[in-house]
Amino acid sequence: MTRLARWSLLALSVTLAAPLVPAQGARAQAPNGAAVTIGRRDSVVSSVLKETRKLLIYTPPSYNDTTYLPRRYPVLYLLDGDAHFHSVTGLLQILGTGVNATFVVPEMIVVAIPNTDRMRDLTPTRVTTDLEGKPAPAMKTTGGMPAFLQFMQTELLPHIDATYRTMPYRVFVGHSLGGITTVNALYTMPTLFNAYVAIDPSFWWDDRTLLKQAKAQVSKPGLAGRALYVAQANTINADDTTSNVHFNSIVQFNATLESYNQSGLRYAYKYYPSDDHGSVPMIAEYDALRFIFSSYKVELLKSLERPAYITEHFAKVSESLGVRFTPPEPMVDLLGTIELGRDTTKAIALYQLNTELHAASPKAWMSLANAWMARGDSAQTVAALDRVLALRPGHAGAAAMLDKLRARRP
Repeated sequence: MTRLARWSLLALSVTLAAPLVPAQGARAQAPNGAAVTIGRRDSVVSSVLKETRKLLIYTPPSYNDTTYLPRRYPVLYLLDGDAHFHSVTGLLQILGTGVNATFVVPEMIVVAIPNTDRMRDLTPTRVTTDLEGKPAPAMKTTGGMPAFLQFMQTELLPHIDATYRTMPYRVFVGHSLGGITTVNALYTMPTLFNAYVAIDPSFWWDDRTLLKQAKAQVSKPGLAGRALYVAQANTINADDTTSNVHFNSIVQFNATLESYNQSGLRYAYKYYPSDDHGSVPMIAEYDALRFIFSSYKVELLKSLERPAYITEHFAKVSESLGVRFTPPEPMVDLLGTIELGRDTTKAIALYQLNTELHAASPKAWMSLANAWMARGDSAQTVAALDRVLALRPGHAGAAAMLDKLRARRP
């Protein structure tokens, strides 16, 4: 079998054999029968596609934590969502929520889009033959990508923004045919997403139609503030009998962008010699997130040594990403708690920052009250407690602290 024929079969196998999440949704069953919930199900009734599209939604742990004020989150849209939901959400859980004191990407909402007709939605043009020119019944519905992207623009994204607490920073991730879908979205609707990820993209599709457009797309201004990460797997076989069109097309795309990119697009490419087409997504997802949010990593030691660092850092993050990012309340509260046992002056500075950024948060003012109490400043403690009670009348902790302070007075 020629290499071209093998790639035709690969495209079909990915279409037909994508793994599914358990029937209950994004849940895993623990040995004792207790459910471990990773996400929830949602759906959109699409008039564009004339079908109901099911979704898998991940919200970060802080999303429903009532200890702190509700806040808004960037959104990652994930193609082949049922196949890649667990890997992407797991990476975000580790990299963005403070596990092991790690904050290298922001916490994010994930919208995973399972397939209904993958060959229809993730192909930009109609093709009825395989790469050897033979009729291919499995391709009879190809060419529906423009409608699919219209569905995303006019139905899916508005639904997500109306239903969840989102902020205007969006990442679009796709693998294989999904990879050319993200690239085509960059070509045709570059302001819809802020960052695009194409993992081992199928640039061979329809005589390399998207590859041929690359030079014209990037050789002129118009993509400033956008980012593109392209990952390439090792799909070279010793028994290749013809040109490896899949591999070479990605190489040519990268060469085009490296030579002609005058668009303002922030671009990165990486080759993964130890990974094939099927194994590359997870490691590429990690590297793509680190590239997109390369400016985000919070140096906790710097924050503890000099509390002003945290505001300066997030100002630079906002400038780099083109969207305002502020220090998350739980992150700053954690830093203040660490300092409280070491340096009350720095702890107070961090807690005061939280009250400035999140003035309506009882938790922020309560933490500040505790720090002033540790300092022994009763007047400042009372002032902070008064703010807690103004925001949340009857707050048990604040009322108890006030009672203690009154009992100490002569």
